[in-house]
Amino acid sequence: MDKEDAGKIYLNFAETYYLQAGKEEKRLLLLSLFRFLTFFGGIVLVWAGFHFAVYAGIAAFSAVALTFLFLLKSYSFHTSRKEYYNNLTTINKNEYKALYGDISMFGDGSSFSDTSHDFSYDIDLFGPSSLFQYLNRTSTGYGSEVLARWLEDPYPLTCLLRERQNTVREMAGKLEWRQKFLAHGMNGRLERSHISGLVSWLNRRPPADKVIYKKSFLRIFPSLTIITLILSISGFLGYYFFVSFFLLDLFITFYHLKKTSAVHEELSGRYGFLSSFGNLLLLLDNESFESKEINRMKDSIGIEGSSAVGALKELGNIIMAFDSRLNILAGFLLNGLLLWDLQCIHRLESWKMNYSPHFPGWLEMLGKTDAFITLGNYAYNNPEYIYPGLSEKDKLFYASQLGHQLIDKGKRICNDFEITGRGKICIITGANMAGKSTFLRTVAINYILAMTGAPVCAREMSFSPVRLFTSMRTTDSLASNESYFYAELKRLRILKRKISAEEDLFFILDEILKGTNSEDKSQGSRLFIDMVIKLGGMGMIATHDTSLGDLGKEYPDKIINKCIEVEIDGEKIIFDYKLRDGVASKKNAVILMRQMGILG
Repeated sequence: MDKEDAGKIYLNFAETYYLQAGKEEKRLLLLSLFRFLTFFGGIVLVWAGFHFAVYAGIAAFSAVALTFLFLLKSYSFHTSRKEYYNNLTTINKNEYKALYGDISMFGDGSSFSDTSHDFSYDIDLFGPSSLFQYLNRTSTGYGSEVLARWLEDPYPLTCLLRERQNTVREMAGKLEWRQKFLAHGMNGRLERSHISGLVSWLNRRPPADKVIYKKSFLRIFPSLTIITLILSISGFLGYYFFVSFFLLDLFITFYHLKKTSAVHEELSGRYGFLSSFGNLLLLLDNESFESKEINRMKDSIGIEGSSAVGALKELGNIIMAFDSRLNILAGFLLNGLLLWDLQCIHRLESWKMNYSPHFPGWLEMLGKTDAFITLGNYAYNNPEYIYPGLSEKDKLFYASQLGHQLIDKGKRICNDFEITGRGKICIITGANMAGKSTFLRTVAINYILAMTGAPVCAREMSFSPVRLFTSMRTTDSLASNESYFYAELKRLRILKRKISAEEDLFFILDEILKGTNSEDKSQGSRLFIDMVIKLGGMGMIATHDTSLGDLGKEYPDKIINKCIEVEIDGEKIIFDYKLRDGVASKKNAVILMRQMGILG
């Protein structure tokens, strides 16, 4: 399947779901008309019924009320269906655009950006037009966090590499299921910020001795109120007995109002989240997987005698009942009769005691599934990409026709690259704009994706898992009175410490010691590379300083010289971005300055 075939599939799906959304819109118009007719026709019917006989009026009122409630429920159901089909339409339109390079509609993960991270800032892992934005199809905040965590620290994931690759493969083949999952999550307000109150409440434990939560207390007072109401209606007691208990219930409710309002404020409006959360878990629970990773997660969240979906539905119903207090009349009657607020608090605390230990596991599974769906979507959209294999311990990295995912296939230049053993340093020399930095990022992002279990942009690739560290985009800081050069030195100091402490570290450096003069830079670079070699470090360095290529003579078993040359024909420069053996010999700064009109 090529890009055109995938595009046709997405456009066909988009058209199908658009038509389904249109049908739901027509149903909603009909339901609105029926509601209007039921309401005004019902008034006439009830009036006529009561005019004929009391029982007829009551029967008419009951029939009209039930019909109206049914229409309300149907309207709510078809509104959700319309939103669902609209979401699916949007998903497929977005995928079609993404196939042709427009990824602006996807979250770019800017909130995860960290200039002090070992590599994420240097290789454009987060932010506009980043790898994260290129990959990201998550529909939940937890999925975004899991995906960001995998990309920021993929090394620990390699212990289950084969299982993860199989999971991504399987997810890639479940196109319609993946899209259903995303459609249910898109409008569910499944961001961490939206459920912070719920999580805060779950983590808090009430004092065990508080009478507010005791079953006997919550049974006796409402029971007395209801009994006195029945006896008053029957004529056995005066109404003042009922009124006394009713007012006592209201006083008890008012006495605890501050506490109940605080809990309600944390939980109010969470029904939509819980409904979406439950739908996603139900989708996951009903789908069969061969993936050991997914099945292990599903098994780990089991609850004896219940299910995660049922538990979430129960919590949602309790919160929805608790929200009844927002209606002044309903709150007044329910609290006066039943101590409603306190009953809801008690039910919530009972739910918390039974299920809160499982809640973090449900969220984590939801996030992991969401992140795997993202990687599966990436694999589906790029069927020509391959799943790399693990190499032997002493063979660090091998790739044939390695390319950068974010460069359009028609413009992408792929290269073969190999580092055969540990403790070796590849020095890449080349002129300005020759593509050295792009190649460094190409190696880095394919290494990261390989360790997460995703396919890579290559014809063939094998690797040994490593921790990455880069220094490519050092910035100065006026706030901390820190110069560019000093910031770079701090970065190199961190690298030295890591090389000394970590066996499996692979560094990628772009033009080290840029902040000093040429002679000082050359000498410092040589000394730094000497030090790294003695410490057993391994990695890649891109530089304009061709004199560093002489280190290959001093350390023939440690230094690998590669270059990206340019072809110069008079005032014309030809960039082919191809990686070659050896040291670069051509320079182009003066010609480029002339071409841009800087020099005459």
